[in-house]
Amino acid sequence: MAEVTVGEYLASVRMIGVDDGVGLENVVNSFQVTPTEGLYELKAGGPGPQGPPGPDAWPWEWRGDVTDMAALDAIRPTLGTGNRGWAYRVMSTNSVMYWDGETFYPFLEAFGAMGPRGFPNELTIGTVTTLAEGEDAYANITGDPPNQVLHLGIPRGGPGEVGPPGQPGPVMNSADVDNSIPLAHNYVLAYKASTGKLTPTPWPGTAGPWGLGEANFSTGSNVSAASTTIATLTIPGQPAAWRPRVEGGLSMQSHVSSIGAGRADCEVRVGSSTGQIVAIAPGFPTANWFRAQFYPYFGATMSPTSTTGVIPANTTVTLFFVINRNLGSSNYSWTNSAASAIVYAEPVVIP
Repeated sequence: MAEVTVGEYLASVRMIGVDDGVGLENVVNSFQVTPTEGLYELKAGGPGPQGPPGPDAWPWEWRGDVTDMAALDAIRPTLGTGNRGWAYRVMSTNSVMYWDGETFYPFLEAFGAMGPRGFPNELTIGTVTTLAEGEDAYANITGDPPNQVLHLGIPRGGPGEVGPPGQPGPVMNSADVDNSIPLAHNYVLAYKASTGKLTPTPWPGTAGPWGLGEANFSTGSNVSAASTTIATLTIPGQPAAWRPRVEGGLSMQSHVSSIGAGRADCEVRVGSSTGQIVAIAPGFPTANWFRAQFYPYFGATMSPTSTTGVIPANTTVTLFFVINRNLGSSNYSWTNSAASAIVYAEPVVIP
């Protein structure tokens, strides 16, 4: 018999790893030969080190149901690598077919019978975080059913386009208005430097008039008293500090024996017959009747910051109309015929 090599004798050689579980260093390995194949048993090695991570699986995209495999085969030519992850359910076999970009992978009997109804889950909103513009939104669910909490992170949007002009709104809702001071009757908005805002402020214009007529004045003849109150006028409190401005007049006579021997004047004073003088109607030092006219008079040097004659805000005040003999010692007379007085409240500070 001619010599032949093992390779010539054997049509194939099949090697099988055998785990004998003994762990001995010296193990006899068997080698069986037949006319058609050789069987060589080798001891199986231990587990090797963990290999490198494989590529991420392509995400699934559910595409719905098809009737049978023929319907799926009709779809197959239209699919390519751009359709990786598409999945269909084949109704006839109750299987899911997953497309990996080249072929379908089957998941047999993927759908079972309908299970029992689960417990209802109550999902409540937890924290809602405003993220910076351009960040990715997120949603996290914490807790276990049936009580879970949804936490959201929502990025802030960028400036939008300018919209159409809106309808007019209440000026008091403006950010430029100080709403800590309520509006009141006869108030206006005035700029206040300390706050940089428009502030509700009492109307800074002249208030009034308040007036006296003939019936409000007394009449006197040949009076010898040095001072006589002939009328009073009460002015209600005003929302801003003010000074009186008095207009009008009355007729008076000084009983003098010669010109310049005496004179009586009608003065307007605040709060009493001897209070701060705010107006005067000077008499005339003759024995003739004379029409004396009221005009502002404060008896002091004035400046924009002076407080002379100022009535504080929200203060009711009474003005006294008083005839004072300011020159000589002669008697005097006055009449209420055609007597009148008109008083205006002039604000002293414009906020």
